[in-house]
Order: sequence, then C-alpha cells, then structure tokens
Amino acid sequence: MSEMEQADTGSVALSKNKLMPDVQRIGSRNIEITYLGKNAEGLPTWIMWNAAEPHLIGLLRQGRMGYHFEQRTSSGVMLHENISLSRVQRALGGF
Repeated sequence: MSEMEQADTGSVALSKNKLMPDVQRIGSRNIEITYLGKNAEGLPTWIMWNAAEPHLIGLLRQGRMGYHFEQRTSSGVMLHENISLSRVQRALGGF
C-alpha cells in the first residue's frame, strides 16, 4: 500500500512511491506529481508537471514548518515558503 500525505478530502495527495507518477485533478488542471525521494537536506521532494504536455509546473519539498513550493509562472519563478498543502492547491489554481 502506498504512503500518502493529504490535507483534506479533495485536496492535493502526495504519494511517497519513489519515481511513480500520479496524475491528480487540481482545479481545472490534471497535474502529474512524482516523488523524487529525499533531497540533500533529507527532506521529501516532489516535481509537478502538466499532465497534457511536458510543461514543468514546479518543485515541492517538505520543510520542517510546512512545504516549500517553487512554482514556475509566466513571469518567472515564484517561491512559497512554509505553506500548507491546501495553500499549494490554491497556488496551483485549485479551490
């Protein structure tokens, strides 16, 4: 059984099955979320892609006080630090 992290019902769920992509519907978008494993600091890290085309959305890593989300936008990279999974969902255009 896979290990999952989830904030609320209907929100972002993060699998810890290494290198196994999972497509989730967030708002009006299908987003592919892949767990990369632990980074150099020993913190869990995920990468997010547009599921319809090879387009990087961002990098998510779990910090000690919340999540850090480096989001690629049309005006550059936006960094969200120490946020909840529900805030990540809002940053991705979800509810």
